[in-house]
Amino acid sequence: MLEKAKVASFLAARTIVRGNKGITIFTVFVLTLIFVQLVLFSSILAGVTVKFNELMVDFQTGNVVIEPEEEEKYIKDVGALQKKIESLPEVVGSSARLKKSGSIRYKEKEVGGTVYGVEPDEETFVTAIESAMVSGEFLSRPDRGEIVLGREVSGGYGALMESRSLGGVEVGDTVELTISGKTREFRVKGIYSTLFFMADTGAYISRDDMEEMLDVQDGDLAHEIAVRTAEGNDEFETQRALLSLGIKENIRTWHEFAGILRLIESTLMMVRNIMNAIGLLIAFVIIFVVIYVNIVNKKRQIGVQKAIGIEQNVIIASFVLQAMLYAGAGVTLGYLLMRFGIVPYTVTHPLEVPLGAVSLELDEFEAINRAVLLFLASIGASVIPAYKLANKDLLELIWEK
Repeated sequence: MLEKAKVASFLAARTIVRGNKGITIFTVFVLTLIFVQLVLFSSILAGVTVKFNELMVDFQTGNVVIEPEEEEKYIKDVGALQKKIESLPEVVGSSARLKKSGSIRYKEKEVGGTVYGVEPDEETFVTAIESAMVSGEFLSRPDRGEIVLGREVSGGYGALMESRSLGGVEVGDTVELTISGKTREFRVKGIYSTLFFMADTGAYISRDDMEEMLDVQDGDLAHEIAVRTAEGNDEFETQRALLSLGIKENIRTWHEFAGILRLIESTLMMVRNIMNAIGLLIAFVIIFVVIYVNIVNKKRQIGVQKAIGIEQNVIIASFVLQAMLYAGAGVTLGYLLMRFGIVPYTVTHPLEVPLGAVSLELDEFEAINRAVLLFLASIGASVIPAYKLANKDLLELIWEK
């Protein structure tokens, strides 16, 4: 067995060394590009997923969200609960929110959206809305009768659904907000754009204003408490720590709010798999053609090899090894190009996509997975022509033109 492997390796090496160098270089170059293509889309998808997750945490949910117990409308005794939450060392801050669906009207246009009633000082510890202002300012503690709108509500600033927005409200304009049948006028203090559609369809008013509209003054109530943890802390560990404090309300990590993101991710993964299948098919065809041409040109040599007693399976193995060497070189060069070239470049020069700046994330497991698939495609593409020709009669191989 070992002897046969040595013979097959010798024949493969001899074929490559004595073969056409241009074809060898071209084959390795194309396989390098195919491997990069297979890994590149996965890396882009990983980068976009990370960006989606960051936007969700930074502009909407924080790391953990506490909601009322089952069949309860509000969280009660919010002040005491926040003190308990913030006693954990990993918690940076918490924001008790009242939130309600409402409609906002400006001139003849009206849009619906989620309106948050917040304490501005608390909210800035949990989300980065204040840093996403594209016009005006975020709310401050003494503000009353003022509202901050997402760009999908105000319109303008690159809103994705401009036709369903208020059509270009500016800071200083007055809008009518209706919640639970109550309508009040608010002055637009600021407009924000996070590039995250779900966050940009909302609006913020002060907690005091929201309490008045909901008739829950002095109730110390909230619909949810968003919690921000320090960088690097695991949300599930924080969830367990909060449960250990005896908190009875529902404690959910941001992952549980990312259903639509998972849907988008699944769609992108489907596209990625199609692209991968096309890439592997191209690799299969290229290796098949290269090995087939190589074999056709060496028919007489194969006949001689069979005549001197080299077994048919050893001859086939030599061509499979040849294809695997091509694939190995392509995978190695492709990986080095991604690891030390393309990925570091996108860290310093991020891709500008509608979500913002995205860097590629090279997943080692995905890279190994794609390398294995490329090797399997190479083996399949080389076995077929090698078996077909090596199976021919000895005289036919030697004398047939």
